[in-house]
Amino acid sequence: MAGENTWRARLAARCTPFLLRRAGRAALLVGSLLVALNQGDVLLAGKVTGRVLLKVLLTPLIPFCVTLLGALAAPPRLGWAAVRRSLFLALVVGSAILALNQGDRLLAGRLTPGLVVKLCLTPCVPFAVSLYGAWLTTQAGTPR
Repeated sequence: MAGENTWRARLAARCTPFLLRRAGRAALLVGSLLVALNQGDVLLAGKVTGRVLLKVLLTPLIPFCVTLLGALAAPPRLGWAAVRRSLFLALVVGSAILALNQGDRLLAGRLTPGLVVKLCLTPCVPFAVSLYGAWLTTQAGTPR
């Protein structure tokens, strides 16, 4: 129970309207970039299926949640601890994004130069968004 109270207090202290607005902005901006990166070729080809549409609609939730998670798990000061946590989140979340969006291509062995670019860039997105969330916690107390 003590651990639960700590997380609840941390969540209440960190999930301010300022942070939620910034996480929403990150979701719109970074979510759009992720959609363009992972589904852009399918959308441009006009091969939109229900599955693709679901991916497009759910993708902005990833940067929103990663921003909040980065803020929630952030140390009091931005430093190497925040970078390490962001790298861990990039590994976990980036792998999940790649598995969901490119898993069928990888399992089929269809490795193209475009797919290699996606494999390299996709984990960078959760890293940057998580570090942004950690940075936001240091900015939340400053007047706007």
